[in-house]
Amino acid sequence: MIRITYLEKDSKIIKIHAEGHALFAPKGKDIVCSAVSAILIGGSNALSNSENYAIDINSGNLTIDTLTNINEFDSIVMKTMLIQLMTIEDSYKSYISVSKIK
Repeated sequence: MIRITYLEKDSKIIKIHAEGHALFAPKGKDIVCSAVSAILIGGSNALSNSENYAIDINSGNLTIDTLTNINEFDSIVMKTMLIQLMTIEDSYKSYISVSKIK
């Protein structure tokens, strides 16, 4: 299962962490892993200034953590990533979970 956790502060997503593998299908055919990877890699590439973030990408793990105040554009990017991940969770609950860090 892919576990997504996120941290929100002042109505802005300031951290997203993903770990694990969906195991929906064999490697190379897993649409859940592919979708999550595309959202997170594409979203991290869309952030306006990567120097404002600690981005750590390893096999089966990805963390995007803000280092400074997040601007409005990046706030929209982070919220969009989270909405997309929650949309996948709605259809594939056995393979991905999204939860807020308290």
